[in-house]
Amino acid sequence: MKICVIHGSPRKGNNFKVIELFKKNLLKFGDIEFTDFFLPKDMPHFCIGCYNCIEKSEEKCPHFSYMKPITETLKEADAFIFSSPVYVLAESGGMKALLDHFGYMFIPHRPVEEMFSKVGIVISTAAGSGNKYPLNSMKRNLSFWGLKRVLKMGFSILAKDWEDMNIKRQKKFENIIEKKAKKFYSLIEKRNELSVRPFTKIMFFFMKKMISNYNEDSRDKIYWKEKGWLSSSKKPYKK
Repeated sequence: MKICVIHGSPRKGNNFKVIELFKKNLLKFGDIEFTDFFLPKDMPHFCIGCYNCIEKSEEKCPHFSYMKPITETLKEADAFIFSSPVYVLAESGGMKALLDHFGYMFIPHRPVEEMFSKVGIVISTAAGSGNKYPLNSMKRNLSFWGLKRVLKMGFSILAKDWEDMNIKRQKKFENIIEKKAKKFYSLIEKRNELSVRPFTKIMFFFMKKMISNYNEDSRDKIYWKEKGWLSSSKKPYKK
């Protein structure tokens, strides 16, 4: 089993602590190969809005050399872990910059077939509050990629560091992490039997109608035609 982990911060603080505990619990259930990327080190650039990925090809992105290894790892992985601490009630700048580079991969553009058979989890920690903002943002992006399931897990530490919490609170969070890891592993194991989310089906249905009316030289329309999604009942998902 392969899991790609995207760390939204280089700091090995509370978010890193949660991921390490989550990994430890996942490893109780079987052999897992984790591939970790740390932002912004592994993708240090902001999207410049050049539209190359949308109008031409993702390979024309000026930051493709950084994006390629991340994209290939995501395609090969069985599941994803996306994480970010809360920075002023949002995900980190590094995480936002990475997700911006994947806009071309949304269902309304050129969805990648491999994504429709995967599951993910988004994780966030906050010294205070505000976990829902980065969690919802990261989950929304993965949903537009077509993932079958996306879990959420967020913790309000109410302290600067994990160890500053009282033992009772630490144990409570560790129990949550253990239960979530069990559920996540179960979803990965049965991912091929999971039904596709209604959101995915509805989005694909409406985009098929819309893209059918695009100009013939539209990069998105060319892509959908090559996949056979416009002229037949073929879809990027099975169930």
